[in-house]
Amino acid sequence: MTDRLDGDLRDLLEKGHQAARRPPVSSWQAIADWPEAPDDRLAVILAGQFLLGEEVTAQACRNLSRQVPLASARDCLALQAEEEQRHAALYRRFLQGRSAWPGSQGLLTPAAERIAAWQGPPEAVLLALHVIIEGEALAFQETARRFTTCPRFAALSRAIARDEARHVAFGQRYLPAALPQLTPAERQRIYIWLRGLWFDCMERLPLAAPFPGVRGVPLRLWAQRWARHRWAHWQTHLRALGLFDGMDRKMQAGLE
Repeated sequence: MTDRLDGDLRDLLEKGHQAARRPPVSSWQAIADWPEAPDDRLAVILAGQFLLGEEVTAQACRNLSRQVPLASARDCLALQAEEEQRHAALYRRFLQGRSAWPGSQGLLTPAAERIAAWQGPPEAVLLALHVIIEGEALAFQETARRFTTCPRFAALSRAIARDEARHVAFGQRYLPAALPQLTPAERQRIYIWLRGLWFDCMERLPLAAPFPGVRGVPLRLWAQRWARHRWAHWQTHLRALGLFDGMDRKMQAGLE
């Protein structure tokens, strides 16, 4: 861990404090002023999934803020936990305004269970949250805005995406410095755990996917292809962060 990393994280922390003072993030009123599209069922389904994700991430960040060694990283994670709670409250207000509530098929329920049960280096949970879960959420926020018709949901999504981008940036700065502190065997174990977490979550995709008229085998096959495609994408990110550094061919073969 270096002074430069500490400075970078302090800069992110200050940006987070500034963001908390901006009305689009800190106040429901800025979102409530936008009109609604009452028939946009897709926005309701997506808001429910995002709400569950915010709650999972908030709890995990609270725990991580007591586990990582660098004080500036702990502060960033504590602030992120507060932001995730604020996001969850915004999604909850959005759903309550439509007399709706999250469904029982949360995509991230398996992730929450695996994270709670993890006994090992905190870097595993940081990779799960700040690379895969936050990264996927950030990418999907933009997609969601294209396919929904509710201006209020779009305003909410844009406001939250600004925070999510900063959370991803935290992982990009912290993890390349933290992962070399782990042994190749520890990183191999983390990779296997991350892969299991991803595919456990993706098994729920056919149940949670908001695609009217697409059911049964076609939906399951699509979900399986999509899960494999996106996992290849995240593998590339994990490699770039240094998760596989120092592993010999035999160890890397065990990851296939």
